[in-house]
Parts: sequence; structure tokens; C-alpha cells
Amino acid sequence: MSVTNVSLAAEDPFQQLTLRTGFYLESIPDIALADMEVALRFWSEEVGKHAGFKAFITIYKNLDQMRTDFYQGKINFIVSSPLPIVDTFDPALLADGYKIVQSDTSAKNQLLIITHKNSGVNHFKDIKNKQLSILISDPISEMYVDLLSLKHFGKQAREMFPNIDRIQRSNQLIFKLFFKKTDMILVYRNAYQLAIELNPQIKTNTRVISRLANIPRGLGFFHRKVNPKFRESVLAEMEKLETHPRGRQLMALFHAEKIQRSSIADLKTTQQLKKKHLQLIDRVRNR
Repeated sequence: MSVTNVSLAAEDPFQQLTLRTGFYLESIPDIALADMEVALRFWSEEVGKHAGFKAFITIYKNLDQMRTDFYQGKINFIVSSPLPIVDTFDPALLADGYKIVQSDTSAKNQLLIITHKNSGVNHFKDIKNKQLSILISDPISEMYVDLLSLKHFGKQAREMFPNIDRIQRSNQLIFKLFFKKTDMILVYRNAYQLAIELNPQIKTNTRVISRLANIPRGLGFFHRKVNPKFRESVLAEMEKLETHPRGRQLMALFHAEKIQRSSIADLKTTQQLKKKHLQLIDRVRNR
């Protein structure tokens, strides 16, 4: 590399060949902070070791700060659930990254609304005077139940469910429903399937009344200004992570089967959900 190119790389953070990941902590509440930090640091370092580049990770609680750092090049790769990305980041600045693929790919990435069979809730229209429990810090669940409330009753979820119960972990949600401590929950399909494997009675005593498909739990995107060859080298190594024993251990934390490339198309369902939600809010306000 010439002296001129070295100088340009030093001035332009997007040309520096290091993987600098920003992870939005609030987007995946199912995994404890300590486990998440260890896993993500190992993930980036493991990939960097095999591909021959340095890798760093920053954990963010403030989404605005994460956006600022991404735009300035302090980080060059972002990881989050889809709605914070749709709400906060300019899609024109995003380039392909990776996504975590759960098992059972025929029905992956579904958000489910589940009721207890004895709750009397067989359809969303039956939810009056019922207790709702959802994951804490899961904006997709909040938006989806709000959209259904607007669609069926012309009212937002806070009016239909004045005391929404917010729970830290998916397994806690599922067992709360199983033991009739709530009437209805929103939970992701992989967590529901895992709970059923551990306790088949859960399937017998619960009912899925609604599904929202194509909602990935976690997505990663590069900044489009990152060197294309460097992006490709990182993604090629990501796709081989499952072949390494320590990589498989890491993926087990996320209940993941494999890593696949992500694209802007993976945000489409979330973008459509947000658009429909805003349309329903406007319709109710303008009645």
C-alpha cells in the first residue's frame, strides 16, 4: 500500500480494515447482559482471528448515540432487532450483513400471539377484559398488538390493555401463560417451540391465535462506505462460523442453526408493519 493510501485510510474510518460492531442492547431482552457481552465479543474476535483482521464491539443502550457513531465511522457494523434499525437508520447507508437463522427454516422468524385454551380468547376480538403479557423492550410486539387493537376496536392497545405485563424472558412469559397467570402473550416461535420440546403439555394447553411472519430477531448491516472486499471477507467468515466448535457454542446461546447473509429486503416486513400502524393511527385520529 502506498503512503498516500495509508494516509487516506487513516483519515477515512470506513476504509480502515477492522470490524467495529455496535450492538443495541435493548433489542434482544431474552439473553442476559453478561452472557451477551461475552458472546458478542467472542463472536467478533473469533471471526476476526480466522479472517486475519482485528475486531471490536461496543454495546449501546442509547440508540441515537449508536446512530451517530455509525454515521461518523466509529463503528462500521450494526446489530439490532429490525424495528430500531427501521426507526433510526437511513437504509441508503446500509449494506448487506448477516442474520441469525433459527431452526425449522420453513416457519422461521414468526412472532406469535398465544392464549391459554381455558382463557376464552380464541380470536383477537375476544381480548376485552383480558390480561396481556409481552417481552420487555420488544417494540415489534408493542406495535403488532397496537395494530391489531386499532384494526379490531379502533383503539390503541393501552386502552384495551391498561395494565400490560412486561416480562424479561420468553420462557417466563410462556410459563406464566401455562400456569394461567395471564390470558395472552406475544412470543417468538423459536422460544415457543423450545418450551414445547421441554414440556409437551404447553402445546396441549395453549393456542396460537395470530402470527406475524418474516420478523428476524437479530440483523446486522455494514455501512455502505466500508470497503467492499473487506465486507465480503467478513461475511464469508461469518458464514463458516458454524463449522468451528466454539462458533457452534456461541450460536447455541442464540438458539441459532446458522448464519445467513442479510439484505435490506429483510427489513421489508417491519417497514410494512410500521406503515400500516401509522395509517391506522391516523385513521382513528381523523374520525
